[in-house]
Amino acid sequence: MARIFKLKNYSFTTKVIFSFFLMLIFIYGIRTALTIPKIHSENEKEVIEHISRTLMIIKNQFMIIGKSIGMQANLERELTQNKIANEFLQNKKLLNSFSKEELLSYLGKNEYIKGCSFQIESFDASKTYEEWTVRVKNNPSKAYRKQKTYHYNFLLDNNVTIALACSHSSLNPGHSPFEKELKKHFHEKLVFGTSLSEAKTALFWLNPEFKEYDTPLYSNDINIRKSRYTLSNLSNVKNLPIGDLSLKELLEADEKKPIFHKIDGKEVLTWVVNLSPNAKNNRYFILIHSINKEEIINKNSEDIIVLLNETLLTIAISFLLILFLFRRILKNIDKITRAAIEVNQGKKNIRSRVNGDDDIGILGHAFDSMLDLFENNIKTLDKKVEEKTKEITKSLEEKELLLKEIHHRVKNNLALTIGLIELQEEDVQDEKTRKVLKDIQERIFTMELLHRKLYESENINDIPFKTYVKDLVSTIAHSYDMNNKVAVSIKMEEINLNIEKAMPCGLILNELITNSFKYAFCKNEDAKLDIEITKDKETLIMSVKDNGKGLEGEFDELHTKTLGLKLINTIVRFQLFGSIDYIYDEGAKFIIKAKVEDI
Repeated sequence: MARIFKLKNYSFTTKVIFSFFLMLIFIYGIRTALTIPKIHSENEKEVIEHISRTLMIIKNQFMIIGKSIGMQANLERELTQNKIANEFLQNKKLLNSFSKEELLSYLGKNEYIKGCSFQIESFDASKTYEEWTVRVKNNPSKAYRKQKTYHYNFLLDNNVTIALACSHSSLNPGHSPFEKELKKHFHEKLVFGTSLSEAKTALFWLNPEFKEYDTPLYSNDINIRKSRYTLSNLSNVKNLPIGDLSLKELLEADEKKPIFHKIDGKEVLTWVVNLSPNAKNNRYFILIHSINKEEIINKNSEDIIVLLNETLLTIAISFLLILFLFRRILKNIDKITRAAIEVNQGKKNIRSRVNGDDDIGILGHAFDSMLDLFENNIKTLDKKVEEKTKEITKSLEEKELLLKEIHHRVKNNLALTIGLIELQEEDVQDEKTRKVLKDIQERIFTMELLHRKLYESENINDIPFKTYVKDLVSTIAHSYDMNNKVAVSIKMEEINLNIEKAMPCGLILNELITNSFKYAFCKNEDAKLDIEITKDKETLIMSVKDNGKGLEGEFDELHTKTLGLKLINTIVRFQLFGSIDYIYDEGAKFIIKAKVEDI
């Protein structure tokens, strides 16, 4: 090693390299001494920004998880309710033949209602039958949420009632494992994913009844704590790491910036993230993430020391390597570099032509071989892409044909259903039952017409809504206005809707137009029906107006009592996520606004 530093034994190039590295080390040492305080500050800022970004990701992930849990719970609850109702309807004849003891035995073994309480009662006219009802209990759950009980009464022919009472969890047998898996993912991947050993993370529900905003929220007393907040199992602490922070300070905190305060004399950084931005009745779910400032400083110091040592070691090793290999390596590296640049510019037949038995020679040979393989692979890939493109095109054509066939079969099945209802209607003497069958037939026709339009359309994803509306109005008018006494006006532009939006829109129009023909034009010699449909960006606006007598009451009162209006209100609010307005304008006028995708 002593000979390395005898510069007179080396060439001018080697001396220049050696002097350059000595100067580099000297400059690096001075710069390091001057920039260490700034590095500390920048590192601390970077750690804070990193934690803030991570917490925002946690918030978004939590929103998705919460929404997934809610959607899964509601879907499974509705499915279980439908299964129970269908079970009773399909087995009504069998249930009528059972004694009370046999009924109780049957219900106790039924897999759909396990977890529900049930009893056999006499007929009670004040109860609702064959329809699920909800009762809310006042005693709150762990998360300060009111508990719901779902009730279902089924009446047998001998005036015996089967009364069910089911909790939310009993109607969601698959919800608990689903929620547990989501919580496990959140627990492992998000909350405890920090490298700071003393970081504390707490998630808690805030009691809506606690209104003392200027009082410190933290309490070590269990009874006082329960009256203020409840800690979630996702926390890695047994109590809130917030010190003397008040509820007001927590609720007004900036989610993207920490609160600087002290706990037991130590400087602490605490982030407050509201995981329930749309909280109802002040029922908040909040995430607290707290770390000691001293730990950030210590970690930054350790990182800087490691970085300094690694940098100095790298400089020393680089000096030794370049000192011995610089002149020989540089030329061959330059060849490979120029070849790489030309290849990057699109020249496929360029090669470095570097030879030798050392590592650079092997690298040059491998680089040239890679270019040969690269050029051959491009040719092969182009050929495979062309073949795959043909296969995909053929597959898409087959799938489109299959989808058309599916819509055709659905249309045929719905048409068959309409025919069966018509046959059944002829045998029914009761006018109320005939009316119900007629209403069902009209609603099924609305769906059948949609599938017919899809089958006839060149684009199976879109329905020409204008022609659909005209056909729907024509059919309804033919049923209720055989003498063409009603003057129908349809104003709308050419609009294409997918079946998910066209179906609920068609059902709404069917109900409104049918109601106008059936009820609005009694003793009206100058009957008029005006339909106007427009589309503004992502909003579809449908207006249906007649010059009849209007509704006998307010819409908000009637839509809960009339099946047709109740169906319209449900579809508008929960399927189309829109609004419905009713006004009297020399007759009934309905204005429906629905959210649709931009077409």
